[in-house]
Amino acid sequence: MLKRSIKRAFAALLTLIVTLATFAGSSSLMVSASETSSWNFKNSNFKSLGTISSTTTVDGLTLLATSSKTMSVKADTQTVGGTEYTYCLATGGSGSTSYRAVKVPVSGSDTIKVTMKSSGSDSRSLVVANSQGSALTKLTASSSAATVSYNYSGSSGYVYLYSENSGINIYKIQVDSNSSNSGSSSGSGSGSSSSVDTSDGTVVTSYQSLVSAISKAEQAGGGKVYVKGTSISCTGQIALSKTNAKVEIIGVQNSDGSYPVLDFNSFLQSYIGKATSDSAVGIRISGSYYTIKNLIVQKAPDNGIQIKGTSAGHNTVSNVVTRYNNDAGLQITAGAYSNKIEYVSSYRNCDVYTLGGNADGFAPKLGAGAGNSFYCCYAWDNSDDGWDSYDKSGDVTPDITYTQCACWNNGNPDVFTGKYDYDNGNALDTNLLLVQLIMKKDSSFASNYANKKFSLPTSNFIVTNVGTISISSWTGSNYDGNPNGFKMGSAYSTSSATRVFSHCLAFDNAKKGFDNNNSSVTGSFSNCVAFDNGYNYYIQPLSIKTWTNIYGFSGASGDKLPSGKSVTTPSSSNQSTIRSKVNSTKNSIISTCKSNGIPGAVYFNIY
Repeated sequence: MLKRSIKRAFAALLTLIVTLATFAGSSSLMVSASETSSWNFKNSNFKSLGTISSTTTVDGLTLLATSSKTMSVKADTQTVGGTEYTYCLATGGSGSTSYRAVKVPVSGSDTIKVTMKSSGSDSRSLVVANSQGSALTKLTASSSAATVSYNYSGSSGYVYLYSENSGINIYKIQVDSNSSNSGSSSGSGSGSSSSVDTSDGTVVTSYQSLVSAISKAEQAGGGKVYVKGTSISCTGQIALSKTNAKVEIIGVQNSDGSYPVLDFNSFLQSYIGKATSDSAVGIRISGSYYTIKNLIVQKAPDNGIQIKGTSAGHNTVSNVVTRYNNDAGLQITAGAYSNKIEYVSSYRNCDVYTLGGNADGFAPKLGAGAGNSFYCCYAWDNSDDGWDSYDKSGDVTPDITYTQCACWNNGNPDVFTGKYDYDNGNALDTNLLLVQLIMKKDSSFASNYANKKFSLPTSNFIVTNVGTISISSWTGSNYDGNPNGFKMGSAYSTSSATRVFSHCLAFDNAKKGFDNNNSSVTGSFSNCVAFDNGYNYYIQPLSIKTWTNIYGFSGASGDKLPSGKSVTTPSSSNQSTIRSKVNSTKNSIISTCKSNGIPGAVYFNIY
């Protein structure tokens, strides 16, 4: 009797469920699912691999390696949480999305767990990057084995795991997926945007709400501010001045893959044809422990981002684009110290008022403090240098570290009149301030450009620091931009200052790729490449601490090198390979930026 009653109750419940589903009609039916995938390197399919020198896929996990960037699976016993691990994947060194990396399948809403340790006595960082190569986070591999986790929310597909610097031993990777499968009885559907958990912070969609949220986070002793939308019109400066702020300002990626733009154009309009000062900077950081992440910063009247002053330390700018600003894209100066700049692209910044001077891609100069570093950063098409570290007497930048950085075609005035794009078959870039001034002077300029006719106004109409001048004066011998790649200092920068370059690239800069600029700093160079510059290496007075795997070719003039140092010229076939890889990567970076994406961790892979 009891069994019969239970059966009747179950049948009634089932009928109710079916009825509710029927009445759902056109609404979507959501079915949740949970699944775990794991890869333990002690498993026989892995531990037999030994040295891995090419891309290998085992049980759905892809291990990326090359003949020169190998990984290995080796015996190594560690116990974590009562579980013994007997084999590990040894990355063997720093990686990228192309080598010494693990390609891990994800569903779109996952918890990624990695059991690992540093292969040395120091802590190291494991980068988690999305399928576009943009770094999402860094997990710490300490000197003792442990399991660390990251909650991934984004597009389904895969993520990359690789070491940022030195070797890491990985024992197990596990992905706990919580996915949702949806169906609609209407017979049609639309793509949904990737979700990001913003519950731990404040979401803003306007300039005023952004400024207010930052202030509240500062007063609270820290917090996260998430910026959503395609473009935020910024009518004034974003000033970050608190010490030990612990404030993170994070852009949320849009469903089309683009990122929010902080557009300072309305702020810029009152400064056209005028000198600017720090009050005209877009984002000005004079405090410490701020993070700017996943944002595009453009059209500020002065620097896009400025980090300045002896209180400005331990700030991070990550996965950011700075462009079309009326001075350097990003500047570090006046004692600002221990700031980490990573995955930043800086391009087409130009100071029209000073005839192209000042507007570098990156400017760690004029007495920047100690410990500032650039990792995986790119500078191109800026009106002055790619990187500039010019110093004045008694105010010298003591050290700078550049890793996996590249710069090209800086200091070219034709970029800013539109002629460079015209000659290369590109569309007119109407974001350039000088092009806007030309279009205002000649209403037919844009239509002529589109009809394959390039003609510049000849009258005096550009207001500068030397008066109102013509295009020919702005682009001619008076042009004040410097077509250099990495400029290391000035005559006041002596051997007590250090510049460390690792896996850096300079090409297509009309004067110099690597330029000491009258300095005599102490330089360390490893795995660097320069080609098609006026001088590839112009560094004769430098004291050299490290000089390993330095390559160059096709410079217009012979290198100027310290005594006893030489540059290796690759064979013709290798030169062709380098050019091909560089052009492909360059074009990918530029294309991503044009679509309001952020290139993130993209590597040239030529070293």
